[in-house]
Amino acid sequence: MNAAIQKPGNLLTIGELSKKTGITTHTLRIWEKRHGAPQAIRLPSGHRRYPQHEVERLLVVSKALKLGFRAGKVVGGTLEELNRLLGLEASGSSGAPSSIAIDDSILLNQWIQWIAKYDEENFEMEMHRQWGQRGPLEFVIHLAAPLVTRIGKEWQDGNLSVAHEHFATGILNNFLASRWRKQNNHKVWPTTVLTTLPGESHLLGLQMCATVLSITNCKIVSLGLDVPEEEIATTVERCEAPLLCVSVSEWYGVSQAKPILWRLRKQLGKQTKIIVGGGGAPNNLDGIEVISDFNEFYQQLTNNLNS
Repeated sequence: MNAAIQKPGNLLTIGELSKKTGITTHTLRIWEKRHGAPQAIRLPSGHRRYPQHEVERLLVVSKALKLGFRAGKVVGGTLEELNRLLGLEASGSSGAPSSIAIDDSILLNQWIQWIAKYDEENFEMEMHRQWGQRGPLEFVIHLAAPLVTRIGKEWQDGNLSVAHEHFATGILNNFLASRWRKQNNHKVWPTTVLTTLPGESHLLGLQMCATVLSITNCKIVSLGLDVPEEEIATTVERCEAPLLCVSVSEWYGVSQAKPILWRLRKQLGKQTKIIVGGGGAPNNLDGIEVISDFNEFYQQLTNNLNS
């Protein structure tokens, strides 16, 4: 950009740009060196200045980074490119989601195609965009959970392999974990313990539970996969957790889960509520609430936390 056509009033020092965007001067200098943006204009006096319009663009860059996009992907993007990436209106000023909603079934079909091609970049980029538009609860209910079901069906029909399933669930696991852990950092109480049972090998249900929980005030303590029975009870007691949530996959099985859950119920006592979900969750266990989907899970959470 030619400095001669810029009026001094439309140019900012790096300190002014930092103040208006909330991005440190050190970061701005690093970005310009590594990514070529924001690009300074050198005045005849030798001083460096930045165009006023960089403020709006850098605010959108900050939003993209908070959603998890890498700096190398967004720092050098134009305002229009960034708005398309985040699914914002062309103006980029309101921060509102685009009014053009993609039909979920069409979107899931596209995701399955990317998974079949091992196209991590497009798959992850669209997840970022949909997360920004929908938020955690809608993302899990309308996209993540249905995607897991679709992957299972495509595998049964011979359209996807075990490798495809591992590829997709690995990406989705990492994506969800990065989101809910960021929300969990500064929470203290009440504590909710999330776990799978000993021998469980499927983590994604637990990650979706944690994602839904992250929009409440709960501090999440997630124990992950294959947790010994006695360790589950000990953790709940040490954390003085009023709520234990257990994810049981269809592959784990009702018959295997039922006696373990029954023993946990007896050991923990009535002061701790237990919510269980997943394809292998057993019904008709006294003192244990079984949920069938993540919308019901959220309703149960709000009821339990408000009681």
